[in-house]
Amino acid sequence: MISDFDEKLEVDREKIRNSVRLQMPLEITTYTLSRNMEIYIYDILTVFLEECHQEQLIQNLKYCLGELLTNAKKANTKRVYFKEKGLNINNPEEYERGMNEFKVDTLSNIDHYLELQKKAGLYIKLVLQLCGRTLKIQVKNKAVLTLDEEQRIRQKIQNAKKFNSIEEVYAKALDPSEGAGLGIIIIILMLQKAGLGKDSYTCYSTDKETITEIVLPCNEVVYSAVQMLTYEYINLQEQIPIRLATYRQVQGLFAKPSIDRDALLKIVMHDDTLALLILKNTVDHNREQLNLKKAIAQFTDDDLRKIISSDNKEVEIMEFKDLETSKQHSQKVAFYAYNLCKNQPDFQIIFSPEEYYSIGLINNIGFELLRNPTQVQEKYITELSQQYEEAEKIRETFYQGNAGTFITYGYLKKLKFSEETLSLVHGWNNPELASDKIKQFLPPLYIAEVLLAYSENQLDFYQIDPKQLAKFDIFTEDQFVYVLNKLNDAFAEENPEEKL
Repeated sequence: MISDFDEKLEVDREKIRNSVRLQMPLEITTYTLSRNMEIYIYDILTVFLEECHQEQLIQNLKYCLGELLTNAKKANTKRVYFKEKGLNINNPEEYERGMNEFKVDTLSNIDHYLELQKKAGLYIKLVLQLCGRTLKIQVKNKAVLTLDEEQRIRQKIQNAKKFNSIEEVYAKALDPSEGAGLGIIIIILMLQKAGLGKDSYTCYSTDKETITEIVLPCNEVVYSAVQMLTYEYINLQEQIPIRLATYRQVQGLFAKPSIDRDALLKIVMHDDTLALLILKNTVDHNREQLNLKKAIAQFTDDDLRKIISSDNKEVEIMEFKDLETSKQHSQKVAFYAYNLCKNQPDFQIIFSPEEYYSIGLINNIGFELLRNPTQVQEKYITELSQQYEEAEKIRETFYQGNAGTFITYGYLKKLKFSEETLSLVHGWNNPELASDKIKQFLPPLYIAEVLLAYSENQLDFYQIDPKQLAKFDIFTEDQFVYVLNKLNDAFAEENPEEKL
């Protein structure tokens, strides 16, 4: 969370890119909305829209955001002004009396009122987030709308629907008590001019704050193109890739007359693609088993030798890119998910801790497949993307963006995993994609993923869903770090050969 500073702030593009990829909220907090902070906010919005491939909306949305920030700042200033004057902002007569002098008084002594806002904790927050196929831009301020303010906003929104152009609006002056009263109307018409519906804008209050929200779709051309490339990539994924080093380890076990199953289990539990191969074969036998120990037990020694074999047409033995990094990522997510579930019986109704381990292990399989494409996949993706004007941007989004998550879901679906497993994998960072049956079982996988992302400096604590954290009695960053450290210590103890 970024707060006010006097010096010029630098935009961290990588952090914004990670937030978009992980679909986590970006949040900036200010109490005074200084000029440097305003510039910084516009720069953040610019990079966010670039990362979401909506560059064509930057100028329009900068204007809209400027209006929203000004309105939020003004609303906060009203609160401290009315309090200082001893006026009740919720009393219509006192509200009207206060507004008669509000503009002149505050403009002539704005630093004083901004200092009062800061002391009172009256914040302005900008929240930017990619959610599935939509982008959300929210401005929050710590002031609940009065009934009169709420009625005025509703009236302005209704008035906006009467106009077809911004030029038409300027011919009229509305609601002189609040200034020209045109800001909200122009925002709505500007959004419409940018191709968005008039319903893209909403404003409402909770019991603590006022939230103004603009919702817009993703770049449909880029999104649809990436989606199409994803489907084609999955269709061309005819074999499960197995790491050469892991394959050699397994073959060493297979050289003996009787397979040491404990040793095999240990190897499988440390390798996502090998685990996927075993799990996939249980699905093929109409008895999906996500517990890796039980999955291995379903097969005879001869079966296992046939499954993990270079003669198996469903397998491709290959050297992996980013071998150690990718392996440890999947191992840690699996280990975290297992332990988080093990200590919470409520999550064990559908999936056991051992099953959460397996799902955590294969949860990023799509990124493994993207990092290690076949020549056919690479060539075909390049050819398909070239039919678009923005071919390079589409390929970059496909290989570096969210496509890995969708490939994980799509590939597991192709391998005919159960709907429950698919829903958990699909919805861990976007509950809207999970079935109602599975939504309550997302937290172990979600927290496992964000623990690792946090430890890798890909996100900040404020970006993590507090409702999911609360399932594990985590309410502060110190508690979160404590859990992370405990899990990492346990991981190191169980895996002394792995480097943390």
